[in-house]
Amino acid sequence: MNAIHSCETLRLSARQTRVLSHAAGAQVHCVAGHVWITQYGDDRDLVLGPGQTMVLDRPTALVMSSAVGAELCLAHTDPAPTRHPGLIQRIAGWFDPRWSSRVAEALEGRIGGLRA
Repeated sequence: MNAIHSCETLRLSARQTRVLSHAAGAQVHCVAGHVWITQYGDDRDLVLGPGQTMVLDRPTALVMSSAVGAELCLAHTDPAPTRHPGLIQRIAGWFDPRWSSRVAEALEGRIGGLRA
């Protein structure tokens, strides 16, 4: 389990929208009101009410909006240790045309974990 080392209070007024980036691994806890949350690349749209929590699992932009206002606690956690691919996965990656060096260079930073 990752240790929570800081909690940032966010307040959304009625019909306010806030965009967060690079928040993967953080927990969003709704203290008051209701907030609509969606992440780029995720099919789910979630509405959190008071007392509900979600963990942001994607390294993409996050959009939060509230129709009536909300108070949120954004808890940042220590990142989990990164697993490195095994030998067979690395060799298989050499033969995958999607990850040729030019494609990988163009996508670096856009897809989590991709390094050219």
